[in-house]
Amino acid sequence: MISFGHSFRPRCLVGCLLTLWLFISPIPVLSDDAVSVCFVEWRPYTRMTDSGAEGISVSIIKKAAQLLERDIRFVEHSWNDCLQKVKDGELDVILDAARREDYLQGPTSFSIYSDTFWVSDERKISRYEQLSGGTVALVDGYNYDQRLLAHIINLDLKIVRRVDDLTVVRDMAQGRVDAAVADLASTFTVIREENLKAHPILPPFTYDRLYASFYRGKPDLQREFDRAFAQLIEQGYVDEVYRKTIGTSYSSFVTAE
Repeated sequence: MISFGHSFRPRCLVGCLLTLWLFISPIPVLSDDAVSVCFVEWRPYTRMTDSGAEGISVSIIKKAAQLLERDIRFVEHSWNDCLQKVKDGELDVILDAARREDYLQGPTSFSIYSDTFWVSDERKISRYEQLSGGTVALVDGYNYDQRLLAHIINLDLKIVRRVDDLTVVRDMAQGRVDAAVADLASTFTVIREENLKAHPILPPFTYDRLYASFYRGKPDLQREFDRAFAQLIEQGYVDEVYRKTIGTSYSSFVTAE
């Protein structure tokens, strides 16, 4: 009988078990034609975590890819890098983008950027006309829609400027101003994380629909995904993702155009 010595056996055992585990364990392998999706962090729509990409838009395009039986991979870059890489065809699609001629967008949108009026829960306000008088906080340096500014004047609201969105929301929730104008979904995330007591007046006063924007060289891919997005909206999946993430459905704050 051959003896291998005490020091050899543990190394052999560990090495052999590791080799066996690698051989029998399923390793997910993306196909060569996996759809590449570019994004920047914009909570709650997109973010990168230790476990991978997450967020409202990430969940929706993942589900669409599942319906289409396509592999999908996510990469995070700066906004300008995402735009350039998709324009050049290095990547397939950028999430949550406004319409641009250099890209392909379908008619279906599942994310928005909005100008939404927010008020403290202590103020029992649910309609725009109840805002008459007082102060409203806007972010210094932002270019706001002229219709919004005209509406603020009509409501006899005094505009006060703050340095960023977070300060605008905090000052409103803490009663330093009577109202604030801030994006809908991202502000839901802020008030939940900071345990602020505030609510929006719905629907948003103005909003811009955002789209999954595809490389122009892949029109068939864009059409496939747009049909899948429309199906997910119709089936209620998009509303479900929004309710789970921010507590309010997508259809409840997007009005028909």
